Amino acid sequence: MLNLKAEASRTYLGYLWWVLEPTLYVCVLYLVFNYLIDRGTQDFVAFLLCGTIPFLWFSKTIANATASIMDSHGLISSLRIPKPFFPLLIVFQDSVKQAFVFTLLFLFLLLYGMPVSVNWWYVFPVIFVQLGMIVAAALSVAAITPWFPDFKFVVPTALLLLMLSSGVFYSYQTLIPEARWDTFLLNPMANLIDNYRRVLLDGVQPDWLALLSIAAFSVVVSTIVLSLLRRYDATYNRLVIQ
Repeated sequence: MLNLKAEASRTYLGYLWWVLEPTLYVCVLYLVFNYLIDRGTQDFVAFLLCGTIPFLWFSKTIANATASIMDSHGLISSLRIPKPFFPLLIVFQDSVKQAFVFTLLFLFLLLYGMPVSVNWWYVFPVIFVQLGMIVAAALSVAAITPWFPDFKFVVPTALLLLMLSSGVFYSYQTLIPEARWDTFLLNPMANLIDNYRRVLLDGVQPDWLALLSIAAFSVVVSTIVLSLLRRYDATYNRLVIQ
């Protein structure tokens, strides 16, 4: 929590940036796709929010976690701290900020006039599954970077590719041929965004099989990476401190 306070203190608007950043992001996308190239759909603002907010949570956390072990060389050189602590701390901090953003998303949808459904409660399993995927991805990128420092320059491009291929600002059902829908939804981020929209915009239950598959994959990846971080702990000390 101290890190969150320190981060907020470095800007004039402080905690307001937790909300302003995704708001500005949505405004840019809305301007481009609704006005400049006229690809907006009905309830396009709500549609954009349900794609942008989950994606920003993922992309910002992964970007912040990439060099989390490398950037902690001072602590690692003086204290014996398990290496997973550093990316997991990033996940925790960004998830605290995301809780406020999700709260405002729900309020916006209510004020926007979206029909309230009892199925809205199913958004919490979707959020929980995304959190598990974020943990797996954050641990993975943090574990790779000390071995290949240039990897941190690859991550932003990979996140851009992921954004373009996840349906953040378009509906795959109108843009992609139906024969390729299953292939598109193999992308876990695209699948999660689709489930957010199913629950919050369509008022139906999520695809439970898809969520279970993403959760199981995340658990397997996290388990493997945690095992490797523990096994090569001394090697990481040398890589980070040298």
